[in-house]
Amino acid sequence: MDLNTAIKNIVKEYLQNEALCDLVYGTWGGSSVKVDNKPLPIPLDMIDVPKGLTVSIGNRVMLMQKHGGQRYGVLGVLE
Repeated sequence: MDLNTAIKNIVKEYLQNEALCDLVYGTWGGSSVKVDNKPLPIPLDMIDVPKGLTVSIGNRVMLMQKHGGQRYGVLGVLE
């Protein structure tokens, strides 16, 4: 592999890993949200819910995962 190709690969991988946010889906629980493809449920103290949004247990929700995965924001309830 030449130097030019190696640099391109490094930059490409860096940009893929540096996503600032991600759209994820999950199921609302009583005290947490079980995000698809994540092994552990996310506690509600890590999730921002818009004022006036009503979510019931068992509802499917669309979330925005902030960079690093330490905070989530509910974008809406799926029907």
